[in-house]
Formats: sequence, structure tokens, C-alpha cells
Amino acid sequence: MNSLVPVLAALMLATTAVFAASEAILSPPLQPAPDALGELLVSRDENAANACDIELYVQNELVAQIAPGQSVSVPVPAGEIAVRVAQNGSGYCSDKATGSPQSAIIQPGEVRHLRIVQNQHEVFLAPAAD
Repeated sequence: MNSLVPVLAALMLATTAVFAASEAILSPPLQPAPDALGELLVSRDENAANACDIELYVQNELVAQIAPGQSVSVPVPAGEIAVRVAQNGSGYCSDKATGSPQSAIIQPGEVRHLRIVQNQHEVFLAPAAD
């Protein structure tokens, strides 16, 4: 019977470890607190250089296509974020004007208003005059 005690103890430890590991796998991922988010408000002038949609990328992911005269609001994590805009490259718009990567530091709860600036060769984001 005494030789059974270490075996039972080891079995209980192994069961506890497996249970703890399975709970970690089944736990939902942590969501950022709502106050850890900011917002990008991106606007495009109605008198844009052309009618091609502009693609908005945040953290290298396409989040919106913006036509002349439109605005879009995008929730973003607080901290430094990578943003980029590019002209949609289909049909008439195939001569793609691309923007260089830019970055912005967003504070929790901040709403950063940017506008799309475009000429024949490039497209980029600039602070909007509120």
C-alpha cells in the first residue's frame, strides 16, 4: 500500500496539470479594455484629384476603401500604429498612386482626424483642420 502513495500522488499532479492546460486552451482570448482603444477618423475631400477609391491600411491590413467626399471611422489600439493609403488599382485606376508607410501615436480614448491628400504621383495622410 505504501508503494501506491507515490503513484497516486504523481497521477493527481498529472491530472491537475492536464486540467490546467485544457482550461488555458479553452479560455477566451483577452480583449483590450475599451479605454485602451483610440479612433482614426479619415476623410477625403469631395474635390479629390480623381474618382478612384483610396484604400486605408492599418497595421498592414486593409480596413476601408474611401471614395471622394467620404469619411470612415476606425477603432485602433492605443499606442503606435502603422497607417498607409494607396489608390485602388483596378480599371481606370490601375496606375496606382501608392503612399509610404506612416505612423501615428494614439492615446487611449483619442479621436485622431486625418485627411487624405493626393496628387498625380502620391497619396498620403495629413492632419485634418478641425
